[in-house]
Amino acid sequence: MTEKEEALIPFEEAFEKLQKIVEKLENETVNLEQALTLFKEGRNLLKICDRHLSDAEIKIRTIDEMNQDQSNVS
Repeated sequence: MTEKEEALIPFEEAFEKLQKIVEKLENETVNLEQALTLFKEGRNLLKICDRHLSDAEIKIRTIDEMNQDQSNVS
């Protein structure tokens, strides 16, 4: 999956899929090959979630900085 394709997956969707993978690994008996496949998919989903959270953090900091600048002008 390319970064563009990953960016199209909403945070909530990626997080829900990641939760299901964790549950499957914790609660089901899976063979080694299945576990490795799920682990790889989970790592990709984690990367997507992390990217969304980083983008949100940047937006929050930008808003905070804009509010600080407006407070200093007043």
